[in-house]
Amino acid sequence: MSIHNPSLRAALKTLKLTGMLDTLDARLAQTRDGKLGHLEFLQVLCEDEIARRDTAALARRVRRARFEQHATFEDFDFTVSPKLPAAMLRDLAALRWLEAGE
Repeated sequence: MSIHNPSLRAALKTLKLTGMLDTLDARLAQTRDGKLGHLEFLQVLCEDEIARRDTAALARRVRRARFEQHATFEDFDFTVSPKLPAAMLRDLAALRWLEAGE
């Protein structure tokens, strides 16, 4: 389902709200299906835009850092250092200790 409102699309582009623009049709469909109210619709559109900006900012920082390799925790080889248990490292990576104030 696509919105046929060129002025709204143009306004979102002018304001550089491409995160909202990219998800607008899906969010409108959710609203029409009764899954989102007016305020929820606006809130999730804003969250979509924030997520897009956060993702773009992270990608920009990684590019500027000029890392030789792209590494993620999921790619980590736990067999390299058997003294560090994989379960403990995964638990630390979940950051539950931070939320608990430890």
